[in-house]
Amino acid sequence: FNRLVSGMRKALGLKNAPTIEPVELTQNYDLMFFVAWSPQSLVELSRIRNWRSRCKIAVAYLFELWSSTLDEDRRYLQLLDQFDHVFLLHSASIPQLPSYTRARCSFLPTGVDCLIATPYPSPPERVVDVYSIGNRAAEVHRQLVTLTQHRKFFYIYDSLSSTDSRVKDWGEHRLLLANTIKRTRYFIGFSPASLATSKAQKVSGEQVLPGRLFEGAAGGAIILGTAPQCPEFRECFDWPDAVIEVSPEAGDIASVIEELDAQPQRTDRVRRTNAVRCLLQHDWVYRWEHILSTVGMEPLAQLHHRKSQL
Repeated sequence: FNRLVSGMRKALGLKNAPTIEPVELTQNYDLMFFVAWSPQSLVELSRIRNWRSRCKIAVAYLFELWSSTLDEDRRYLQLLDQFDHVFLLHSASIPQLPSYTRARCSFLPTGVDCLIATPYPSPPERVVDVYSIGNRAAEVHRQLVTLTQHRKFFYIYDSLSSTDSRVKDWGEHRLLLANTIKRTRYFIGFSPASLATSKAQKVSGEQVLPGRLFEGAAGGAIILGTAPQCPEFRECFDWPDAVIEVSPEAGDIASVIEELDAQPQRTDRVRRTNAVRCLLQHDWVYRWEHILSTVGMEPLAQLHHRKSQL
């Protein structure tokens, strides 16, 4: 129903209708932090009454914004004018954003709850051979499915095709994902620009830093795929074998895995390095510290306590 209504409003040149229940703020706040998956999510702000007058500083974090859709999203991007600062996961759009919003914009990589995601201090047995979530390379997937049919090989992958991505419990879903990854030997992580998917036209070859790379590394899995060709990847994953390159059209993924299995010292080093570097660099606490620093706010004591735990 929501997709039907959104389609009709789009045809009439209107923004999407908000869907959340209205809420009215009745006290003042130091900081409003609004997380939006896409520019369309910004319409939900209209259901949070008095939010701008009640919040001293307003920050938004926009996860998905492609250069190819900036004009299409123009009406939504104007809503960013209400914010003091906007962080984006896709940095390629930032140079063009002054044409669409007055808000200051900068890049912020995604993060992981590393205290849940890490395999340490008592690493569990890695009983899953390969784990793949979300968009995938069709040929690599086909070969991995074939391996499960002819070998003692455990491959976990998405088997449902649905646009309804709601989960019963958000916390339980994240816990399940983290617990699976830290029991996984090889984690699939292709750059979106390298895949021929339904979003290929929207991606349009744009190099972005996928969140799944952080999740796979934090769990100490070895990531097989393609590294995005952008400076942000080299800054966030500046260690050898952070992503072990495999072509989406790989002719023999089994041989790649067998070759790595024959190098236990290398694979142990990769898993350990991935997990440890995420503990020291990619927990959400480091992102929150950067956000507070950017808007001129001091962190609370809990932030320093969490960093010491990590």
